[in-house]
Formats: sequence, C-alpha cells, structure tokens
Amino acid sequence: MIKTKLVIKKLAEQFNKEGYQLYEVGGRIRDELLNRTSNDIDLATNALPSETRSILNNLGKVYTVGEEFGTIGLNVDDLKIEITTYRKEVYPSDSRKPVVTFGTSLRDDLARRDFNINAMARNPLNNEIIDYFGGLNDIKSRVIRCVGSDDRLNEDPLRMMRAIRFACQLGFKLDIKIDTPQRLSIISNERIRDELIKILLTDNASDGVRLLCDYGLMTYIIPEFMLLKDVAQGKNHIKDAYQHTLLVLDKGAKIDFGESNTVFRLACLLHDIAKPDTKTENGHEVHFYSHHYVGAKKANTILQGLRFDSDTIKQVCHLINYHMMPIMLQDVSLTDRNVRRMVYKIGKDTIYMLLSLVQCDIQSSSSPRHDFITKLTEMVDKCLAEYPTGIKSPLSGDEIMERFNIPPGKLVGEIKEYLTNLVIDDTLEDVYVKVAEFIERKGRYEIEHGKESHQ
Repeated sequence: MIKTKLVIKKLAEQFNKEGYQLYEVGGRIRDELLNRTSNDIDLATNALPSETRSILNNLGKVYTVGEEFGTIGLNVDDLKIEITTYRKEVYPSDSRKPVVTFGTSLRDDLARRDFNINAMARNPLNNEIIDYFGGLNDIKSRVIRCVGSDDRLNEDPLRMMRAIRFACQLGFKLDIKIDTPQRLSIISNERIRDELIKILLTDNASDGVRLLCDYGLMTYIIPEFMLLKDVAQGKNHIKDAYQHTLLVLDKGAKIDFGESNTVFRLACLLHDIAKPDTKTENGHEVHFYSHHYVGAKKANTILQGLRFDSDTIKQVCHLINYHMMPIMLQDVSLTDRNVRRMVYKIGKDTIYMLLSLVQCDIQSSSSPRHDFITKLTEMVDKCLAEYPTGIKSPLSGDEIMERFNIPPGKLVGEIKEYLTNLVIDDTLEDVYVKVAEFIERKGRYEIEHGKESHQ
C-alpha cells in the first residue's frame, strides 16, 4: 500500500512538472474507504495519450492497452498502472461502445462514470478527495446511485448488472430504476457471463440473482430460470422451485471451494432448471422424473449460450446429472460397495462438491434426510482414506500391455474396467491371476462365437 502510494505520487509529481494534472480515479478510492483491498490502479490526466507516453518513457515499461480510447499502461515496481486521458463519451442507441472524445476537465471525466461511489478522484500529492457527485455520502449511506441520472444505465446496459454486482459485493442498497431491461440484449454473451460470474462469487449471490429477476434482467440472461417461479414441489418442499433454488444458492455461497467456486455455484443455480419440464402429478403426489438428467442437458445449452468454457460446462453438468444419486443411494442401500461405486462415478475431485450440493438441497427443503447426508459423508471420508488416489484399476494400460503382451486396443480398456469393478466389489485378490482368468474367458468366448482371439 505504501509503495503504491509512493509510486503514484512520483508519477503525479512528474506530470505536474510537465504541466499536466494526474489524479487517482475509480474503484480503488471506494475500496480503500471501505477498508477493502484493490489491485486496480487507474489514473486520469489532461495529457493526451502521446504526451502521457512521452512522460512515462523513462519511468518503466510502457504499453498501449487502448490508446485509441486514451489509455496508456505502465509496469513499474511490479505494479500495473493504467493512465487515461480525460474523456467525454456519447453512446449510440444500438451499442454499448461509446464515441469518445478527449477532454480537459476532471469534472467532465468523472461525470461520464456509472455510479457516484465510482466517480471520485484523489490528488496523490495531498490525498484530497474530489467528490462532485456525492460519492462519499453514498458510501456512508451504503447506497448505489447513478451519476447524474439513471440514463447512465441506458447508455451502457451492462451497468444494470454492474449495479447489482456492486450491491452484492459491498452489501449496499440500490437506488436505481431500470425501465429498459431489454437493452441488455445488445450486450455480448461473454460480457454478460463475466458479470454473472462476479455476482455468483459474492457472499450475497442469491440476493443478486433475485435482483436480476426482480429487475427483469434474468429474462435476457437465463430465461429458463424465470420458469421456476410458482412450480410447486410437493410435500417435502415448503417453497416453489424458484425460492428453493435461491435458498440452495444462498447456502452454497457460504461454502468455499476455491477455484471451483464458479462451478459449484452454477450447479446450485441450475440444479433444478428442468423441473418445469419434468413435473408430473399423481393425485397429491408431485414428481420430477429424470429432472437431473434433463437438467444437465438444459444446463449445457444455457452455459454454451453464455460462452462458458467447455471444462466449466462439463463439471457443472456432471454435478447436476448426479445430484440425485446420493438420495437414490439412501433409497437403495447405503453400503461400502455402493459408496465406492458412487465415488468412482463422481470422481474424487468432485465428490465433496456433489455432497455439498445435495446437503444445500436438503437443507433448503423439509426433507428428513439430514442425518443421512452426514453418514454418507463419513463413509466417503472412509473410502477416500482407503483409496486416496480414487477408485480405479490397480494396473495402468501400459502395465497390462507389457505384462500380458497385449497390443493397444479395446481389450486393454475392458481389463481396466474389470479390475475397477473388482476394487468396487472388494473382491480383488491376486490381480495378475484375475487378469489372466479374464483374458482366458475372453478368448474362449470369442472362439466359441467365431471371432478371432486377441491372443
């Protein structure tokens, strides 16, 4: 923090020496006032980009991150700093990309920004905060308001999501009016995806999703989610599918899976997405047969549309597809063998996310299964203590081919699957004897059926 301030002060002194202004701007000021850490260093100046570049040439590594929009970057003392010329912006009605003209007024530059809490500046030479639009008061009141008027939201419709994101991140109230949620449709799916992720990664993710719905924005993000409203779920649920999902997400946001938080929270959000499609009623009974399977397919389509990466999509859909498996396991038989098979199907790196998803699901209903999930987790702990690298064949494909002189092909995979099932059944004794027996049976079968043996 001290080093950063010294570097910024040195830059301001250099700009002043050359006859130009230089101010800190953006979220860094807001975050420091709220005792939050911030890695962004954004500065604003009345120097033109070419003049900024000339001043910075001897101060560090200069790079152009968006020179046509007035921004010059500087790497110095392990700090990444962006310096932007004062700007004025005019937004075409059919685009979020502004027509930019360079200006000379700090006030005009701050006036183009989105929210009052982000429209403050600080003089690095004396730490004076310049606050033309009441940002300090809004921080004190913990409220988010647009600079000038709510027209800021129509200029760049992504700001509608950003307002909700800031409310969730900071725990602030919103004092905005969104009259044209349909304007979000001019925003790229990638930008919408990024803002949705940021909302889901806050501690108040469920509040953020509720606001997206209340303001009409979710219709242009995940319209399928709106169909969960008023879908009654039967005797084990006191909430409809929409309220239930928000409860699951709220509980899920309290669990930290580190780099996998995005995957886990998307699974919380979409785990019941197919309930409107699969609902059936039989007298007083309500059923959602195969909603986990149908839901995984729907989630795949939704996440592809939002341009999520293939690995994220695969993991989220995997969790949704299997989120009923633990419940079904209780209904069948809770044995070590069945737990081993579940761990094998889900994977050791994913099993605890699945158990947490199921626990959040159970806790958000009136289902009397709380003790069951605790017992199941203990059994999974025991299983992974016994098989720390996961449930798998004790021999690799290379080992099988070398030991039994088998060429690459289908048989190698069949042997590995056979050995894995023996591990699951806890009936594996002498592995090499078992493989030899399997190969012999396979050979006899193929001879009897007129096929060429692998041997």
